[in-house]
Amino acid sequence: MNDPNKNRRVSITSDALPIIGEPNTPAVSRFNLTAAIERLRGRRKILIYMHDNPDPDSLAAAMGLGRLLEHELSAQTTLAVSGIVGRAENRAMVEVLEIPIQTLHTLNPDDFDCLAIVDSQPRTGNNSLPTHREADIVVDHHPARSNTRATWFDVRDDFGATSTIVLQYLHERNIPIDTRLATAFFYALRTETRDLGREATEAERAAYVFLVSHINHDWLDRICHPKVPRQHFEALDRAMRSARVFGNIVAVNLDELSYPDLVAEIADLLLTFEGARFTLVGGRYQGKAYVSLRTDVDFKKAGATMRDVIGSDGTAGGHGTMAGGRLRNPIETPEAMQSAFANLVMRLQQTLGQPQSVGVSLLGS
Repeated sequence: MNDPNKNRRVSITSDALPIIGEPNTPAVSRFNLTAAIERLRGRRKILIYMHDNPDPDSLAAAMGLGRLLEHELSAQTTLAVSGIVGRAENRAMVEVLEIPIQTLHTLNPDDFDCLAIVDSQPRTGNNSLPTHREADIVVDHHPARSNTRATWFDVRDDFGATSTIVLQYLHERNIPIDTRLATAFFYALRTETRDLGREATEAERAAYVFLVSHINHDWLDRICHPKVPRQHFEALDRAMRSARVFGNIVAVNLDELSYPDLVAEIADLLLTFEGARFTLVGGRYQGKAYVSLRTDVDFKKAGATMRDVIGSDGTAGGHGTMAGGRLRNPIETPEAMQSAFANLVMRLQQTLGQPQSVGVSLLGS
């Protein structure tokens, strides 16, 4: 891809980002970026983790953090994923923006003198940080885990996206961003906040307005509207035929998945049903069961609700209106998946204080 605008740099000024960059705002004053950088002075090889199957916010935040650490520490950074980039739009983002991710099985974490993770935290169950080492850098916008310790620990659950935090870093250090990174940040904010309509703060709104004039709109169009394989439409058909309505909950067991992110994709889609206030979607990928919860109820406790639903059977997390989880025990058969998912639906009804029922078909047949 030979585009003359790809590496065009734009400076991030205080006028451009008045909300993110004002020094007296709580979001800025509570984290000392300069001190965090100095504590890592001398680190030369940095491995940046995302959650196992990264979404746009995770990808953009990793890119931006890499840019920051290369500029400030003269370090070599590597972006690593353990799972797959499954959703068509996310694959297009990686391809169009030429994001240099590497699969973790080709790397040895012990070859790096610094480990970072964005958009996730240690011991949350959705990343592949090594168990024998602590992360040196943790940057996230999900609620902080009480057992998390790091040299550089910046978790702001009042922000709508991790990318916003990283963009603030670049602004604070006066590091220019190019068109490629601006487009990544912008798409991350679009998807994470649903065009500023979901859990967006003034920080996201300021970043959105700043970035829109510095992105490549052709690239954005190619990312937002990728071609998809037949399996995508087969999954949509299966979801519509299998979905059941339990009062204001729409739930569907997709069983076998072509990629783990499909549960989140279908959960988002089903939430547009006029009777849905909650959606719960599950499925299995390579013997592991994945679950996604979405809600438009303004109680901002989706993560806590998901942890109650999963309980001790696995790991879960999230924030506000979105959450996900994974069951610990292998799920190898359709029967096992159906039994496990029925139990999760029952637990969700109990958690929400709703009467249990067998549900009715979404399509009424």
